[in-house]
Amino acid sequence: MSDLLSISNLTRTYGNKKVLDGLDLKIGTGKIVGLLAPNGEGKTTLFRLMAGLLTKNDGEILIDGQEPSEITNSYVSFLPDHYVLGGFHSIRGAMKHMKKYFSDFDEAKALSLMKRLKFAPNQRLASLSKGQKEQVQLILFLSRKAKLFLLDEPLAAVDPATRDFIVQTILSSFGEDNTVIISTHVVLDIELILDEIVMLKNGKVHLQGEADELRSKYGMTINDIFKEEFRFVEGGSENE
Repeated sequence: MSDLLSISNLTRTYGNKKVLDGLDLKIGTGKIVGLLAPNGEGKTTLFRLMAGLLTKNDGEILIDGQEPSEITNSYVSFLPDHYVLGGFHSIRGAMKHMKKYFSDFDEAKALSLMKRLKFAPNQRLASLSKGQKEQVQLILFLSRKAKLFLLDEPLAAVDPATRDFIVQTILSSFGEDNTVIISTHVVLDIELILDEIVMLKNGKVHLQGEADELRSKYGMTINDIFKEEFRFVEGGSENE
């Protein structure tokens, strides 16, 4: 089986700092992958490069055999780590935008998920709380029938009930024909749904493997492996 994602010698700098330094990574289809690293290790930069929102300094990114472009954007759904629906008056308006620009947008699924969280299509986005806006955004981006979902810190600063909903929504969007990559530094909340682990450190892939194999090899949970590998790293802001 060919790799859905193939990255080789990927380099991206900000000024004199190499955020990604010759990174190599291959990921197949039909996986939920945890992209794990402390803040500031390049997770968001990597996602933005894959989504075609940044240009690389060197290397190659292939998604289903294609460089990031309008073609890949038709089957890659990138959920950013910040709110991007500010230009829309209502939930319905945001849904119309998704339907217009993404042929794989599943309106029926979006409406069903909205109903579960008691959102109405005519609700004004400005009337929603920060957490509610993030829930609506998550629903919209996960309601595409994409080959590759890139979810950047989807569990950051959400309450336990919302966290459970997000996990279940991720699972409902996943199948044998697509791959979900979840960027996070909060491992415990998603460990049990991860098939594969990729840890970034110093601009490279520090550790990669099947989740069960890593648990067996290290004799500990993925969360504990993560804490051990990054025990000297203090928290910080992701300035990527």
